[in-house]
Amino acid sequence: MRRRFVVVLIALILIPAGLAAAPFFQLGPLVSYNRTVVEMENTDDMWGINNFSFGADVRINPLKYLSIDIPATLGFGSKGSVSIAAIPTVNVNIPIGGILDIAVGAGTQFDFQYAGGDSKIWTMNGLPMESAGDAFQHSKLVYRLGLTVNLGFLSVGANALLPGQAGFGDGDIGGIFNPMWESTRFSVVALFNIG
Repeated sequence: MRRRFVVVLIALILIPAGLAAAPFFQLGPLVSYNRTVVEMENTDDMWGINNFSFGADVRINPLKYLSIDIPATLGFGSKGSVSIAAIPTVNVNIPIGGILDIAVGAGTQFDFQYAGGDSKIWTMNGLPMESAGDAFQHSKLVYRLGLTVNLGFLSVGANALLPGQAGFGDGDIGGIFNPMWESTRFSVVALFNIG
């Protein structure tokens, strides 16, 4: 009888804590590692500054189990090249113990690149800016898996991003939803919690 009482008491304590929602609005700096999991095998210049992009992450949690995540990064390469990327995703959140938050979601990626050097052309998803409609049509579905630890006014998290094999306009329905595991990329973020 005592054991049953203890189990019920623990359940009554853990269930409300597990249902605690993340803050409504979160904002903070983000660092993205640009090499894929396959490219990490080559350890030459693995930690060079050109392998990283820096930016900000904005998260809105309108519902207990739903979040919108909008990370944006800025990266610099050789010969003056510049890369600006945004990967908005809609996520299902799974809160655990009121401190841990697991997010699984999907969205798409917008990549703007300036080649630098002799080329003065900006591209979107690999196509010239004049073809922005085609670039959006051929953008890929991106899956997101995020793990966030909520520490009061500050949250710290890590994300894995997996692009699909085919773009939306490629006509390959299976390829759109089939992730390219070898192209997985990672990022870390520190978020200030508001609301």
